[in-house]
Amino acid sequence: MTKEERIFEVQLKCGDFEARFSGNIDDVIKGFFKFLSDIYPTYETLSRITITVDIEELLKNLRDVIAVTPEGVVLLKPPEEVTLITRETIGLHLIKAYVGKKLGLLESDSLPIVDLLKLTGDKPGAIAGRLSEMVNEGLVERVGRGEYRITTLGVKVFLDTVIPKFKKAKKEAQR
Repeated sequence: MTKEERIFEVQLKCGDFEARFSGNIDDVIKGFFKFLSDIYPTYETLSRITITVDIEELLKNLRDVIAVTPEGVVLLKPPEEVTLITRETIGLHLIKAYVGKKLGLLESDSLPIVDLLKLTGDKPGAIAGRLSEMVNEGLVERVGRGEYRITTLGVKVFLDTVIPKFKKAKKEAQR
């Protein structure tokens, strides 16, 4: 068999993009490079604007905020210097549920409003109002009657706004 007579089959996958090539080696190589030149700019652009949650990175960022115990995921007491507003406390509890589900410790990544009331200690009107705001901003989604879960955007915003408060308090405490 000569080089031209061999049939090659190649399947490529890059994110959600897939391609399959077959033919002689020259056809497969041409197809491969065309795929790369067509898909790479799109993939590169999409990867820059796509928000994803890397669970390992999330856990690393949350190490001063939550802990995993034999009983499940628990919130650590925030340092005295850290004052959280109701929205941030809600976010903390919803992220705790998110992490618990991702780690296989909980069956659901959502919490009913009744649990959020108990966990935060706030008044029903305050919790309902903050949840409504957070749903409108895309930080939280309603998954059932009175049941809520944090969105990917919510996780990102929480990490960008709340975690720095914990890190700052920890640095100041080490001084």
